Amino acid sequence: MLDILITNGTVVSMDKQRTIAKSNMYIKDGRIVGLGKEIKPANKVIDAAGHVVMPGLVNCHTHLYQSLIEGIGYDMHFEPWNWRFLVPIVSRMIPDHSYHSAKLAALEMIKTGTTTVCDHWYMHTDFDNIRYATKALDESGIRSKMIYGLLDKSFAGMEADQGSGSIMHSREELEKDFQNYFTSWHEKNLVTVGIGAGSTQDASEQLLISSKKVADSLGIVMSTHVAGWQDILASTFSRYGMRDVEFTHSRNLTGPNSLFIHTVWLSPHEISLLAQTHTAVVHCPAANSQLGYGIAPVAEMIQQGIAVGLGTDGAGSYTYDMFELMRMTAYLQKQKHFSADALTAEQALEIATIHGARALGMEDKIGSIEEGKDADLIILDFNQPHLMLTNRIVPKLVYSAHGSDVVTTIIHGQVVMENRQIVTVDEQRVLEDAERISQELVQGAEAETARLLSARWNSTKPYWML
Repeated sequence: MLDILITNGTVVSMDKQRTIAKSNMYIKDGRIVGLGKEIKPANKVIDAAGHVVMPGLVNCHTHLYQSLIEGIGYDMHFEPWNWRFLVPIVSRMIPDHSYHSAKLAALEMIKTGTTTVCDHWYMHTDFDNIRYATKALDESGIRSKMIYGLLDKSFAGMEADQGSGSIMHSREELEKDFQNYFTSWHEKNLVTVGIGAGSTQDASEQLLISSKKVADSLGIVMSTHVAGWQDILASTFSRYGMRDVEFTHSRNLTGPNSLFIHTVWLSPHEISLLAQTHTAVVHCPAANSQLGYGIAPVAEMIQQGIAVGLGTDGAGSYTYDMFELMRMTAYLQKQKHFSADALTAEQALEIATIHGARALGMEDKIGSIEEGKDADLIILDFNQPHLMLTNRIVPKLVYSAHGSDVVTTIIHGQVVMENRQIVTVDEQRVLEDAERISQELVQGAEAETARLLSARWNSTKPYWML
């Protein structure tokens, strides 16, 4: 007997043929065991008539520790955003804050169709922070790849004596704690672990190189922020006399298990280096736009066969809704190239599903609906005026759908949301706890955060400049 039978759904499979067809789906022991027309006995039957069934979305880059602090820092460039908003708050994070930050983010992701998240966690004000965050994700039922972040030089260019607190640690401390964390959590339930220095700006050369060696020896992902903003490019020029990707390649940091975040400021030569070394990247269009980073050369990277995933990043994005990001990705590339076909709806959907899985090295398990793969999928209600099951489905998913159209989320064969109701956590309790913890963080930050929150409305200048 099947565990779950999904009937009458229009399946957007993302398989190699990109098949879209009305079909039943058979799920057992956490995996998809077939598609077909036959009705088979199952413990649970879900009628998906009038609905689209598709792979769960893959969020390839987040900073979950920032989920509780939206609504304070906005319309800021990167440096004031960090110095005046982010650091005064998060440098005081403790494990309880970390747990509830991750729990809140997981809630939003599950409700908007994300089934896999890759989080870059370097907020080691307490070494237990990442453990509590991982526990929260594990309890929620979402699949996670936790990148153990490493900072030993600076945080967003801020040295230790500039107020970054205990975020940074020595390479020896970080690598020792990583090994303990890796042993405890890697491949436990739906958790896998990666490693990665914060960025080429914030980590010493030795730390960057050693993190890649650790990743290679363990067969895991190495992830870091590369060429994301102009300051990081200037920093690499100043320290090493070359561009960001050129530097990483010269130190053997590129490769099939490397995942570079943002990659906005790239030369044609650097794009070729990424392609030649099979280095994957993550595009973060909302954060890039909010912080004024620029528009990444996504269309050019795709044309060269680079695995491009999609990430919401941190509080700068103001959303974990990957449908919003798919739409933004396509629109930004059209405007960047003054060409409506620069990046298509089909390509945007690939970035959020199968190509995102490929970027994380997980395409053998997730990213498409195929027999033998893990049953990570979502069901969207198309019985709505802005959707409807008519004409072509993909442009409606990319240009019309929202995360709120997801009615059911299934991860590894477990129903974690049904009819918009989360079944793995107490949603109201999560919201109440998140509000309490958010207030604790804000109150602990004191004067500067209080000033930002109470700044008056101004129509000529940003609130933070008054």
